[in-house]
Amino acid sequence: MIKLAAFDVDGTLRDRDYLPESTRTALLKLKEQGIALALCTGRSEYEMQSLWKELAIDWAVTCNGSHIGHQGKTVYGNAFPNETIIGWLQEAKRLNHTLILYGSELMFTNKKDSEYFRQAQQEIGFMEPVLLQDNDEVPDIYQCIIFCEEQDEASYLQEYKNSYYIHRWRPWAVDINPNGMNKAVGLQKLLDHLDLDPSEVAAFGDGLNDLELIESVGTGIAMGNACEELKEKARFVTKPLHEDGIAYAVEKWIL
Repeated sequence: MIKLAAFDVDGTLRDRDYLPESTRTALLKLKEQGIALALCTGRSEYEMQSLWKELAIDWAVTCNGSHIGHQGKTVYGNAFPNETIIGWLQEAKRLNHTLILYGSELMFTNKKDSEYFRQAQQEIGFMEPVLLQDNDEVPDIYQCIIFCEEQDEASYLQEYKNSYYIHRWRPWAVDINPNGMNKAVGLQKLLDHLDLDPSEVAAFGDGLNDLELIESVGTGIAMGNACEELKEKARFVTKPLHEDGIAYAVEKWIL
């Protein structure tokens, strides 16, 4: 029996500002059946606040699993060492790269009006980050986005590459999370907190950073618009987001 349903956001629950009405109805039906809901996203808690409020979703596993919030309050967080972020900021200044840093309450950047950031903002949407000045104190950071080509990653990762979870989502943009965190690890932290077994969980996703998530639960569901690698790992493949894929899966395989 499913007791919790976890949803990736971009490409799964919504496409930019478009969220199907059928998805809202399906989430309401799940709640009426006593099934808990959680967002499970590479986005930050800060960016997800309006969405979990709009959909009345209490739990949010954000930053690719590095942060877990309950109604916006931190329940668990695995932050980078502060000296790591300071070093990356110095390296980005040297190489003229843009960083986006996800804290628990805000997102920060070292550089405004970056060409790559604006392109990403246009393609998938980003809220405006807060500019960090050279002498500003750096808060706890749970995920870093570096706008750089793949060959430039080594300047930041050095010999510690295997210690990070790395998800390149554009040729010029990469997510980095600490200590091998990913959505499956973050979700398991939430399941431990709620005393749930992975077999009691359904998870929905569409991207490469959902691979571990889909494999880690009893009912892993790939969207019809998902990448082929994810479809191969999923237990079920539903219809695309724009064809009421969430509602179809909820009725067919959960309710």
